[in-house]
Amino acid sequence: MQRVHDVPMCRQLIDPAEWDQHGGWALGDRIEWSNRACGLASLRMILLAYGRGAPTVTELLKLAVKHEVLTPRGALHAGIASLATDLGVPSAAEPVPVEDLLTQLDKAPVIVSVTEQFPDDGRTGGHLVILRGYEDGPDPTVHFRDPSAWGQTHDRVPLSRVSRSYTGRAITFAPLINGES
Repeated sequence: MQRVHDVPMCRQLIDPAEWDQHGGWALGDRIEWSNRACGLASLRMILLAYGRGAPTVTELLKLAVKHEVLTPRGALHAGIASLATDLGVPSAAEPVPVEDLLTQLDKAPVIVSVTEQFPDDGRTGGHLVILRGYEDGPDPTVHFRDPSAWGQTHDRVPLSRVSRSYTGRAITFAPLINGES
């Protein structure tokens, strides 16, 4: 069995023209903010998947600053969930055990906290990506969208590899059926 939700790709690296057009310069350094924008780029991808108006990453960043969603390390899960809900996609920040991820993916994509590039060395968390589906198998293949540079050329990993870098923390969304919630 295969269940994969259609989630368009976005990058967390903010384009200089977008940054200037939407007044990002008022927030400071574009590259510094880009390095912490994985959660906001993931939120933008979710909004697009649900057919909602999707502000640019710069506009989402300005909203996140206004609503105190950001910490020095990145966006708070509850803050991203609140922004998603405010922008028309009901969501919740909640623990999701790794053994429940596939069941969750049957209903909707999920933003999860993993270590960038899913290393096998025991590090967990710090980077937000979208799990968007899976293919059954002895070690199911998980389809993902990762807004980092590495994620532009990688989109699948075995569930066992996800589990080694996954914190158990996720942002879940209302069911997505044929691109609509």
